[in-house]
Amino acid sequence: MEITGHSSDFTVDAAFPTAAGKFIARRRQHWPGLLLCGEPAGAGASADWTLPAADDVDDADGQPGILTFSSGHAMEEFWAEHGYALDDSGEGPFSVFYRFHPRPLRAARVSGVRCAGPETAAAVEGTGLLLATYFTVSLVTPEDPATDPFSGRVLADFLDSFGSPLR
Repeated sequence: MEITGHSSDFTVDAAFPTAAGKFIARRRQHWPGLLLCGEPAGAGASADWTLPAADDVDDADGQPGILTFSSGHAMEEFWAEHGYALDDSGEGPFSVFYRFHPRPLRAARVSGVRCAGPETAAAVEGTGLLLATYFTVSLVTPEDPATDPFSGRVLADFLDSFGSPLR
C-alpha cells in the first residue's frame, strides 16, 4: 500500500480537546454532511465530541487516537480506493491523529514564535518550554497545505481553532 497525504505535526498543550471541538464545528460548516470517523456529524457533534476517558487515552507507548473527516459516503468510498487524495471537486478526506503524553516535556529553546503580538513573540523567542502534559498531533491532508488551496484551508481552520490566527 502506498502512503498518501501530507502530515503537519504539532506539540499541543491541554487546549487540544477544546480546539478539536472547535475544529469539528468549523469543518461541519464547510461540509454540512460531514462524516466524523465514518458517522454523520450532526449539529451537536463538536459539542458532543470529547476525549476518551483517561484510561482509554493512549500514551506514547500505545496507538494514537484518530478523527477522520469526509464530506459524505461518496468521499469515504473514494478514500478507501485512493487514500488521502483530492477528488474531482478539488477536496478530499483528512484526519487528525493525536496522542496524549502524561509526562512532562521540556525544550531548551523556543524558536520561530508566532502569536498575536510582536511584544509577546519577542518575549517568548529563545526561552525554554515546560509542559506538564501535552499532545502530539498530526493533521494529515491530501496535499501540502503550502501548495494546495483545500489542504491550506483545512490547516488554517485547524490553527484558528486554537483561538488566534497563528499562521
